[in-house]
Amino acid sequence: MTTTLSLDRDSGYADRVREYRVLVDGLEIGRIANGEQRSFEIDPGPHELSVKVDWCRTDPIPFVAVKDLASRFQCGSNLRGIRLVFALYYALFARQKYLWLRAG
Repeated sequence: MTTTLSLDRDSGYADRVREYRVLVDGLEIGRIANGEQRSFEIDPGPHELSVKVDWCRTDPIPFVAVKDLASRFQCGSNLRGIRLVFALYYALFARQKYLWLRAG
């Protein structure tokens, strides 16, 4: 018995040629490309979701997957506009802020 985890990645310049790793309970279940929407089959119950690129990752978001009800999330890079100038800072010192992840 499984349910669906749906993840939308926004389209951005910073990581457009790189895929993000999708982690559920610390284990990689797949990857998502720039501007892509992916669905993954997971077991119902409590989980933690995070996304990762290289050594940068989001803080895990706890959620409960319910049978026959999709759990929806969105992710992307915080490096927009002037923040692109600070890419090295984010990669070295603000690794938890390089990417964003939210329910939605």
